[in-house]
Amino acid sequence: MAASDSPLPGTPGSGVQAASPAHPGRRNQVIVGVACLVVIVIAAAFAGSTSGWDAIGRGGINRSLLPKVGEPAPDFTTEDVFGNPVSLSQFRGQPVWLMFWGSWCPPCRAEFPDIQAAYAKLEPEGLRMLGVSLRESPVDAAAYAGRNGATFLVLSDPDETDTGAAYPIFNFPTHIFIDSDGIVRSVILEDMDEEQAIAEASRVLAAGPAAQS
Repeated sequence: MAASDSPLPGTPGSGVQAASPAHPGRRNQVIVGVACLVVIVIAAAFAGSTSGWDAIGRGGINRSLLPKVGEPAPDFTTEDVFGNPVSLSQFRGQPVWLMFWGSWCPPCRAEFPDIQAAYAKLEPEGLRMLGVSLRESPVDAAAYAGRNGATFLVLSDPDETDTGAAYPIFNFPTHIFIDSDGIVRSVILEDMDEEQAIAEASRVLAAGPAAQS
């Protein structure tokens, strides 16, 4: 906080007289008491902050902001890593696996081989996957995806200006599975192994629109 231009209480020109010095013993007690109070307040604030981040990590906050299961997935238009415009609505009629990720994100990197392996097995069944890279350049996203053999469509929204309103992402990675009618069927706010990824994606492949409604 910037210092005020007004004189401090108890200083010349402040118009307020300084209080008489407290008894030394009492003054020391006050100082110790205040110090303890400050430590307690800081500890409580830190604990509250940690609890908040834990809630985000478990999806408590992020899940409340994202599209709900059973609701239509909001459309968005952004670009692929080559600068071509891509809209989610282009894939209406096909089940879609929407992943928000970043090559800077350790859990995203850890799951990447499993995600690619799962998609490679399910793509022939009609699944489409859009991997939306956030908070990094399209060059970085393309380079990482290329080095790691990605065959899904890699999109880039570095500043989250195209997707952030409808899909505010706090968890990385975030996976959203959308059926062929454009309805959200599953939201996963953590990294997955190949088995879990196949299980989640298979749900939108196996069940037709009528069974999923």
